[in-house]
Amino acid sequence: MFNVSEIIQTIKQLIEVRVTLVKEEINDHITALFARIFLLVMMATVSLMALLFASISLAFYLSEKMYSPYIGFLYVSLIYILVFVLLYFIKESSSITNPTQKFLKRFIFRRKKGNGEN
Repeated sequence: MFNVSEIIQTIKQLIEVRVTLVKEEINDHITALFARIFLLVMMATVSLMALLFASISLAFYLSEKMYSPYIGFLYVSLIYILVFVLLYFIKESSSITNPTQKFLKRFIFRRKKGNGEN
């Protein structure tokens, strides 16, 4: 009536197919995660390069206006020291850290739309 070996074989095949599907899904999620992290690193690199060249340009401009070859660079470095001190004092502020954490979670760990999830 029922062939037990065929049932067992069918169950094994179903399990193998399910395991393969789960592996592919995990692989897709990991590659998407790495792609978003790579994009974030590239965006940060380009932003830092733009900030570097803008800082150098501002330093040369200020040096020219102050008629001194080093005063412009001194002022730019003082601006960065002030920004650093400001960031140091507000580093534990939840109004800064919480939105940053939420943005990074949404950007890095977002799900694809169309899976019934947001």
